[in-house]
Amino acid sequence: MRSAVALWAVLVVVAALAWWLAAPQPPVLTDGVRRVSPGEPELLAAQDGWFVAVTAAAGAVGGLAVLRRRGGPTASAVVVGLVAAGVGAVVARALGGALGGVLAGPRRAPALPADVADRVAEGVTVQDVPGLVLSADVALVVAPLAVALVVVAVLVVTLLRSPAEVRAEDPDADDGSAPDHPRAELDRPASDRP
Repeated sequence: MRSAVALWAVLVVVAALAWWLAAPQPPVLTDGVRRVSPGEPELLAAQDGWFVAVTAAAGAVGGLAVLRRRGGPTASAVVVGLVAAGVGAVVARALGGALGGVLAGPRRAPALPADVADRVAEGVTVQDVPGLVLSADVALVVAPLAVALVVVAVLVVTLLRSPAEVRAEDPDADDGSAPDHPRAELDRPASDRP
C-alpha cells in the first residue's frame, strides 16, 4: 500500500513539474499593483494541451501499475486506480498552478511591448494572469481515461491471444503431467498410486 501511495505522489509531483516546465505561459507585465496580460487564448489552449499530454502519460503509468499489482488487476484495484488518477489530476493542477503563480516557467513569453504597457497605464482593462491555469476543466478526466484505456487494452490483447501462446508461456499448462489429470494417474507405476 505504501508503494502505491508513493508512486501516486511521485506521479502527481512529476506531472505538475512537467506541466510547469512544458506549458507556455503568457507574457506578463505589472501595472505596479498586479500582474496583468492581454488575453491570449492560444497560450491558454496550449497550457491545457500540455496538461492533457502530461496527465495522459501519468494515467498510462498508473494503468500499468494497476496491471502489475501482485494479485493481478481486480475490479477494486481498477476503481482505486481511476479515483487516484482523478484526484491526482486535480492535485497536479493545483501544484502546477501554484508553482506557475510563484515562479515564471522556462517557457514564459517575453514581456509585453511598450505600447501595451502604455495602454495599461492609460487604464485599458486587461485580465489578471496567474501564470499557469487550466481553463478547460474537462482535461481533468484525461488521467482516469488513460488508466482505463491501458487496463482495457492490455486485458483485451490478453484475451485475444491464441490458446497455444498461453500454453507455451504457462509451465503448468495441460500437458497430461498434472496429478489431477486422469492420464497422468494411469501413467504412474502401480506402486506409486494411492
